[in-house]
Order: sequence, then C-alpha cells, then structure tokens
Amino acid sequence: MSADKPYLTRGELAEFLTGKGYPIAKSTLDKLCAPARNEGPAPAKHWLGRPLYQPEVGLAWAESRALPAYEPRDAAAA
Repeated sequence: MSADKPYLTRGELAEFLTGKGYPIAKSTLDKLCAPARNEGPAPAKHWLGRPLYQPEVGLAWAESRALPAYEPRDAAAA
C-alpha cells in the first residue's frame, strides 16, 4: 500500500502502517477508533458513512504512540 492515494480506508491504513514498520491489524484500529476508546487517528472525512484517513496523519499518529527504545540499566550503576 502506498501513500499515493489521498485518503485510505481503515483497512488500507492498517496495511500502509504495517508497510511503514508499525504492524497493526484492521481489527486493532477498529477497537482504537471505537467511540468508547477514541484513541485512533482522526479521520479526515467520512464518505458514505466510512471514515477516510490521510496517510501522513495516520503515520504521525503511529509515530506518536511508539515508545522509545528500551535501554537496560547498567548493573554496576544500580
């Protein structure tokens, strides 16, 4: 899935993010975007009741959720 499309469906966004190194399934996005959670990326618009997402916004959302790399403490410093 490439970012040459201006808008992606939720399933296409899941494929796009996975291809960019953020593995996520459509079902996970569905859960995060549910009104009860409201933790998913913001849709750019709705068409026929379906949310459509801008690839860049979805990628920025995924990057914002990523945690920094784990660095173990030095055993001698503890």
